[in-house]
Amino acid sequence: MAQDHSVLTPRCTTVVCTEGFANEGDVWLTDIPLEQLTSGTFTSGQIIHLQVLWTPVAGKTPLVPTSTNLAIEYIIVSNGEVGVYGGGGFGWLSGTPETGMHVKIEDATVAIEAQANGFTDLLTPATLVGTVSSVPDSTIARQIATAAELLR
Repeated sequence: MAQDHSVLTPRCTTVVCTEGFANEGDVWLTDIPLEQLTSGTFTSGQIIHLQVLWTPVAGKTPLVPTSTNLAIEYIIVSNGEVGVYGGGGFGWLSGTPETGMHVKIEDATVAIEAQANGFTDLLTPATLVGTVSSVPDSTIARQIATAAELLR
């Protein structure tokens, strides 16, 4: 039986990382221009937060389908309506928050956690895969985190 599904490919123009609090680091991505993000003058866009909980070590980290070292928050704004997805998965990490983080995400899962009345969820359940390369910038990371907090 065929499964209906949608594919959302983020085209994030801003990808930054910063030191985390009680974790290995945070990666923030957005396709919203920073001027609009900080002023709140946008009606569509995406914000993705990858929180690296721990770093896998070759030969010491058990790799099973349920291994999780990433917490994921994926916020979608569509025509002014907000959907917040959350989930987790496994990612291979290289680099550091000080030098830039590179995360290869393997079959992470996310699902809708909160949504505005006018937001239509086309993704749940969803699988997140891909590779993210970020540059260190705690100032921009804070700006994106603030915008995410206001959208929740």
